[in-house]
Amino acid sequence: MKLSERLTEQRNVLLAELDRHREDIVIVEGKRDAEALHDMGFTRVMVVNRGRGLYDFSVDVKAINGDRVVLVLTDFDPEGDEIAKKLETYLRSIGCRTDRASRESLRRLFCLNKLTTVQGLRNLKEFV
Repeated sequence: MKLSERLTEQRNVLLAELDRHREDIVIVEGKRDAEALHDMGFTRVMVVNRGRGLYDFSVDVKAINGDRVVLVLTDFDPEGDEIAKKLETYLRSIGCRTDRASRESLRRLFCLNKLTTVQGLRNLKEFV
């Protein structure tokens, strides 16, 4: 298999995995991350509000989402990982289900596609 075919396949796998979460609430770090997902057809994207605490943000997510699964899709850098860890702890403490397995699967797929940020999906989509 040619390198270009392998890269296209990896991109398609990433996009397919993301597509599985199109109906879920997806939490991202910033406005550009949200815009990238909106461009891909996601409608239930919430941006972490830096002006409020993560616990209060989690309570808002629970109120909006109820018992449905939440995907914490913060960036795959140290800051994003720390935010994700705290958010998942708070969300679970108030009875919200998070999909940690999908986050880890997406981490691997982002890495294969040489991405660390959600907003980087915009560049990925241009080549598909």
